[in-house]
Amino acid sequence: MKNLRIEQTNEMILDKFGMGIVEFLISQTHLASRLNSAKSETIKRNPGYSNGDIAKAYIGLLCLGKNKFAEIEPLRSDYDFRPFLKLERVPSPAVLEHRLDEAALSEEWKQIILEESLHLLRKAGAPINPVTIQGKSFIPVDVAMPFAFIGKEGYCLSFGQETSVSVRAAEQLAEGAFLWRLEAKEGSEIAAKLLDLNIDFVMKLQTDASTWVETARKHGTCSSEREGKNVYFGSVAETNTTAGAKKPAYYVFKLIETTIDKNGQILLIPEYEADVYMTTLDIPPEAVPRLYDEHRKVCKSLRREFMSDLGFKQLPSRNQKTNELALHFGIYAYNLLRFAGQGKARLKRIRETIRDLPKMVIKEVEAEE
Repeated sequence: MKNLRIEQTNEMILDKFGMGIVEFLISQTHLASRLNSAKSETIKRNPGYSNGDIAKAYIGLLCLGKNKFAEIEPLRSDYDFRPFLKLERVPSPAVLEHRLDEAALSEEWKQIILEESLHLLRKAGAPINPVTIQGKSFIPVDVAMPFAFIGKEGYCLSFGQETSVSVRAAEQLAEGAFLWRLEAKEGSEIAAKLLDLNIDFVMKLQTDASTWVETARKHGTCSSEREGKNVYFGSVAETNTTAGAKKPAYYVFKLIETTIDKNGQILLIPEYEADVYMTTLDIPPEAVPRLYDEHRKVCKSLRREFMSDLGFKQLPSRNQKTNELALHFGIYAYNLLRFAGQGKARLKRIRETIRDLPKMVIKEVEAEE
C-alpha cells in the first residue's frame, strides 16, 4: 500500500465504507494469514471458523466500541458486518470466547497481533509527529504501564513488553531523537536501560522529601512564596550512571519548605514537600515539571480513550490470559481507528471515529508518475 491518504471530499464515492474500511486496512497486513498459519498446540481446529475470521470478527466488534463476546450475536444477522469484513461466517459468542481462551494459553497470537499492528502503521505511512523542547524535536514515547504510546498522535506501541523490545518497535515506526516520558511507578529499571541505549528520558521519582533538604539548600535557587514558605528549584548531575551510558543524567528538584502554615501558625518542625525528576535533557529545571505534567495529561487522555471508547472499562472474560489477548486485539483496533481518524484540522478521538466510520469511504486512485 503506497501513499494512503485520508481526507475530506465532496465527490460522490460509492465504494468501501464502515466495516469495509476496517477490512481494507486489516488486509494491508498479514494478520489473518499469520494467525491461520499459527501452529499453536493449544487450539483445537474448528474447520467452520478460521483463526483469521475469528480475529477479524473481534476486531470488527472492537471497532464498533464493543468488546464483550455476547455483543457479537446481533452482528451474525447484520446485513453489512459479514460481507464487508469478508468473513465466511460470523462466530457465535461461544465460539469466539472459546477460541480466544485457547489462543490465550500461548504467547503466539499476542506477538503476531502486536507485530501486525506496527506493520499496519508502517505500511499505511501513519504520521508520527515530534514534540519540540527548547528548540529541539523529539519523538515522544509515553509510558503508562502496561501501555506505551508513540508520537503526538498517540499510537499504541506496546503492551507490557521489555524495554528493549519497545525501543526496537519505536525505531521501526519513526526516525530521529526519541524522548521517553515515564510515570513515577515505572521505577529505575527502564531508566537504566534507556541510559544504556543512549536514549533521552524524563521520569518522576518516588522519594522522601526530607532526603533532599540539604541538596536543595546547597544547589537550589530559593524563592519565597509567602512568609514561612520557601521554594527551592534546581538540579544536580547524576554521577552513578549505568556502565556504558553515554548521556549524563540530572536530578531536577522542587522542594517546598514550610515553617509557618497558611494560618500564621509557626511550626515547631518544618514541613517539606518535594517533586524530584530524573532526566537526560540539559534544559532549565523549571521546564522539566511542565514536560512531565504534559506526559501525565497525555497518558490520562490516551488510556481513557483506549479503555472507555473501546469498551474495556469492563474486561470481557473471567480468564486473565484471555483478557490480555483481548487487550492486544484492542491495540490493533485502537491503532486502526487512530489512523482512520486523522484529519487536516485535528486528530479525532476514538469514539468520534467509531461514530463517523459508517460515513467514511475509500477511493483508490492510480499513483502519479
